[in-house]
Amino acid sequence: MTIKRGIVIAVFTVSAAAACSSPAPREYQLTGQILGLNPEAREVLVKHDEIEGFMAAMTMPYKVKDLALLEGRQPGDLITATLLVSESEGVLSSIIKTGSAPLDQPPPAETVTPIEVLIAGEPLPEALLVDQTGTARAFSSFRGHRLALTFIYTTCPMPDFCPLMDRNFAAVQNLIEKSPAMSDVRLLSITIDPARDTPPILAAHAARLKADPVVWSFLTGDEAELSRFAAQFGLAVVRNGDDPSDIAHTLRTAVIDAEGRLSKTHTGNSWTPAELFADLSAVPAPAQ
Repeated sequence: MTIKRGIVIAVFTVSAAAACSSPAPREYQLTGQILGLNPEAREVLVKHDEIEGFMAAMTMPYKVKDLALLEGRQPGDLITATLLVSESEGVLSSIIKTGSAPLDQPPPAETVTPIEVLIAGEPLPEALLVDQTGTARAFSSFRGHRLALTFIYTTCPMPDFCPLMDRNFAAVQNLIEKSPAMSDVRLLSITIDPARDTPPILAAHAARLKADPVVWSFLTGDEAELSRFAAQFGLAVVRNGDDPSDIAHTLRTAVIDAEGRLSKTHTGNSWTPAELFADLSAVPAPAQ
């Protein structure tokens, strides 16, 4: 179902703050339908129309500024909401119910997958990937390196989702480059949108992030192959068949040892670069 309730106009907040202060959050109006609620995480899952000037129609979990905004809300509610987007996060500052409608799809489950999720110590099965240079890379080609991998797509608009994974990996790259004992470590960012994230797109994305190609690879491949690979980590991806730009997904970041075995998996976006670096440091370095 695509909900259409008129044209949404983006309203930009004008900042009168001093030049040294952080930019004021951008303000957008959102219209859509609530698919699920997670009060413990202060989140609401919304399937919404295009947010003009910001993002295509999409299904996304949004943090709320105040937990009271979720009181009395339920799946099926039609809403209008105010989205505040800063450099580091996007939150809903208001939610107004405008009606209700039957749900035409269940809320995406966090770990629903036909593939068994890996546990620590298990080896990763082979997968055929393609890096940002267009070179085919079997996952096994990274054996002999401690790995941190995460899943992104380059057009993800929310600053605390894929862009946060990018910023965190950039920070981990800096830590690696300052530590000779970690010179074997490699970072892998794997797209969940291979139709649009072609090798040239990934190469441009890597350049913007100042990724060192020796340390940090960006990978794509066949959509079915990528979906199977991501599902092993418990990553859930829901695609709208009528709108390829509508991708709802969870977040997973994993540490792999030099023998290709899963060491640790982080769920969500609460991990820090320092924590991931410590996880990598705790994994034995490959034998010389």
